[in-house]
Amino acid sequence: MTPPSGQSEAMLKPRVNGKLKRVLARQFAWVSSGRIFAALLQTASLVLVSRLLPVSDFGYLATFLGVTSLAQVVLDFGVGTLVSRERAANPDNPVVAAALRFTNVSSMGLTALLLLGLTAAAFLFSDAYWQMLPLAVWAAAERNADTRLAVAFADGDVQINVINLLARRTAALGLFLAATALGVLPILAFSLSAALAAIGSATFAQRWVRRRVVPSREIGFSEVVRRARPYWVTAISTQARNLDVVVVGALAGATQAGLYLTGSRLMNPLRILPASLATILLPASARTQNSAHALRSMVRLTGAVVAGMSLLYTAIWFAVPTFVDQALGSAYFEATPVIRIIVAGLPVAATCSMLNSILQGRGRSKDVALASSSTTVACLLGVAVVSPFYGAVGAAAALSLSFVVQLGMLLRPLRRMLIESRVDQT
Repeated sequence: MTPPSGQSEAMLKPRVNGKLKRVLARQFAWVSSGRIFAALLQTASLVLVSRLLPVSDFGYLATFLGVTSLAQVVLDFGVGTLVSRERAANPDNPVVAAALRFTNVSSMGLTALLLLGLTAAAFLFSDAYWQMLPLAVWAAAERNADTRLAVAFADGDVQINVINLLARRTAALGLFLAATALGVLPILAFSLSAALAAIGSATFAQRWVRRRVVPSREIGFSEVVRRARPYWVTAISTQARNLDVVVVGALAGATQAGLYLTGSRLMNPLRILPASLATILLPASARTQNSAHALRSMVRLTGAVVAGMSLLYTAIWFAVPTFVDQALGSAYFEATPVIRIIVAGLPVAATCSMLNSILQGRGRSKDVALASSSTTVACLLGVAVVSPFYGAVGAAAALSLSFVVQLGMLLRPLRRMLIESRVDQT
């Protein structure tokens, strides 16, 4: 950025930083509040369907939803993050149009894979899986919509994403209530309502993006996959950490797995706020990748958010015994140290999430992929080693320590970037 006549770079710095902070604050308010309300709507739908089903059938549904979240990440191939980053860095980049075309193909593949999986599960386990067939369409349509609206994120129109998400969740809940009132079987009603809402969401996303992205066949799918690979590795590594519960259950027993699950999963809502900021930091980092001031401003913002969240986490840490006693009951008394260890690691996990986005936006996606993949492997190995001897407490310590190691790996490229930015200014 060349300063106008009569204005030094030092004079422009407060103006640039002030504008960036205002934009990020507005976007953060939209995204965080939208995701919180969307989570509440989804929870309401799951609570309602659980009350209408036998525990076993709800277990089948929950199992499929868990498998689907992994399948969505795997078959996304990191394209959603690629679209957000490349669109923000250069709105005319033809890789964006190619990535969106690839998304249509991968969505069809996801639908086919899930249909095959549901059919096999229906024959092998329960007829309840037949009623879930519409969820194959739901998973693909939802992923398609979110990937396309990454363009809106990159352009700074985050309200489009939030409104689309809330409309989708509200429509799914409303359709579910209407279907059950008409006597449709609960699982089928849940599946159909989710699928119809997701199709509407994807249709809107297709039309919205069509007016803003110029069609191009300049770049092929192989190039899209190559460029998206580091983002894909990071996403899969993040998702793979959820296998920690499986490892604890296999090596330390079901009781320890249950204690560990209460801490590792019940604390997930506390990650919504830092995850929301991380989502908007990526395109912001890409848009300002040539600005040293913007880089330092985003790093300071990350530190301020983590400091603020740490105060909340500290209060929660002290409240854990009361929470366990009142919400979970005396049977989960041993979960107290597990939850406390995981809460203690949340500030570090939040820092990693936001630094991931800053580095990816600045073109350091390979550094992020290396840090995410290697520490995920280390986390699962650590859980496997300590959980047979120290149970859920040891597994929680291994999880939190893995975030510390990941942060250390991320700070190295960040430090190099900060040093280079200072050199460029001299």
